[in-house]
Amino acid sequence: MTDKTTLGPITEAVARTGLGARAFVYFAVAWLLADGAVTSKPDNGASPGDAFRAIENQAGGRVLLLALAFGLFLYALWRFQQAILDTDNEGADAKGILARLGMMSSGTSYLLVGVAAFAITRGKNEGGGGGKTEETAKWLMEQPYGSWAVALAGLALIGIGCAQIWRAKSGQWKKHIDLSGWAGQLTGLIAFGIAGRGVLFAVVGGFLLIGGISADQSDVKGLAATLGWIRFQPFGFWLFFASAAAIGIYGIYSAVQSLRYKFPDS
Repeated sequence: MTDKTTLGPITEAVARTGLGARAFVYFAVAWLLADGAVTSKPDNGASPGDAFRAIENQAGGRVLLLALAFGLFLYALWRFQQAILDTDNEGADAKGILARLGMMSSGTSYLLVGVAAFAITRGKNEGGGGGKTEETAKWLMEQPYGSWAVALAGLALIGIGCAQIWRAKSGQWKKHIDLSGWAGQLTGLIAFGIAGRGVLFAVVGGFLLIGGISADQSDVKGLAATLGWIRFQPFGFWLFFASAAAIGIYGIYSAVQSLRYKFPDS
């Protein structure tokens, strides 16, 4: 048995720091999107990479990026611990395994975001491109059976998006958060952020599915390009602004988690 009196405080510090870093990333992306919605600048939306490049150009930006990368690495570490050690007691049945695979996937995703933040501090500050999702999908389509893999990834992302919408509607996200006091007043707002993020995931998954089926790389869009596409649809300004709001509110959700997450047996 792991000594919880030793592991608990360390795990809690790692998780809360990581969740705070995740909140900052969402706030930064939302700010760029909101600024773009007002100034009509974003032809290709915004991504964490865009936010990191904007941060780097500020005074002390590289130091902040290093701290942010470290925080995201801690978040990934916590998610891997949740998945491997089952610290949230999800169990080993089909539902539990699915939840733990989701934790592993989340950890991997934010580990890569942390790597991107760190890379920019090392001078890897190239602009352009459609974001890592789009770049990876297009590279994959050049491989044998890659189009099928991209289509399957699109289906998986649609499933993840639908699961996020279900979490918002069912209130499942409240399971490990102390919502007493001020936090309880944010439940409706947070549910909107989780559902909105789920819708964005599903739309990105749809573009991946379409691109995989058509085997046409121009049909593939990552999150940044999807947001840019939304901007120029009918009612695009309001849809784009709602997307920015959902991303920013998801940052609020991460901040609430950082402050109020309830750790099992703690």
